[in-house]
Amino acid sequence: MRPKRAKAYKKVMQFYQQNHGFREPYQILVSPEFVLEGAAKKIDIVKALEEVVGGRVRLFISHCGIRDVRTEGPRRDSAIATSKQFEKRRCPHRTPIAGAECTGEIVGPTNQHNYCVATQDDELRKKLRKISGMPLIHISHSVVVLEPVPKQAKEESLEQVQVKMGLPELERKMIKTVKTKARDAKAALAPRKHAKGKKGKGPKGPNPLSVQKSKKTKAAAKKATGAAAKKATGAAAKKAGAGTKRPRDETQDGGAPSAKKKAGAAKSN
Repeated sequence: MRPKRAKAYKKVMQFYQQNHGFREPYQILVSPEFVLEGAAKKIDIVKALEEVVGGRVRLFISHCGIRDVRTEGPRRDSAIATSKQFEKRRCPHRTPIAGAECTGEIVGPTNQHNYCVATQDDELRKKLRKISGMPLIHISHSVVVLEPVPKQAKEESLEQVQVKMGLPELERKMIKTVKTKARDAKAALAPRKHAKGKKGKGPKGPNPLSVQKSKKTKAAAKKATGAAAKKATGAAAKKAGAGTKRPRDETQDGGAPSAKKKAGAAKSN
């Protein structure tokens, strides 16, 4: 198990220990669908559940659950072998009912026996989430998952702590309103923060360094660089020619006559 996930599961179980009196060995009521799913995914259920709750466990299965496991066809043998490791939990049903329904009745409306429930039944999980202090476990993509603590359970436990501390009802209501306002403000700022920060998920373009350029673009780029180089050398040559000008004739500025003019004057004389 990854360290981050193990840390999150440890916090969840600490919440149930501090607020609802859960202790080791943790009593886990396993429904037949969970056993069958574990057999299909080839999961060692006992070891996986010990890792998830972070301690010793006692696994229970009802008589109705055992009947469901035995009547299953393709995964029956391995599922029966796994269920033999569990303790049998008595149920009041003389005529067997569905394993998930039986599990829900054993837990009851308040979970007074502090059961953790391992089930794959969505309806049963939805029903049990309404109970405060109800750890739920299921299998997702061949991984055993412990569900996080619901917000409602956290709020109820906070109210109980405040009552034990002796806070009056008016102060409790004020604390609740302040927290809800802070939560709403945080939720309002969340989309803006996401828009400025991380980029949204979606298809990404290819790496420009790994993409090979086409031959046409290479030839065009070569021509452009050659023309630019010629232009640059021509401009440099012009600048060099303008810098080295021939000296002007001194007679143009009213200076002394040149040597040719002196020779012509001497012949005429």
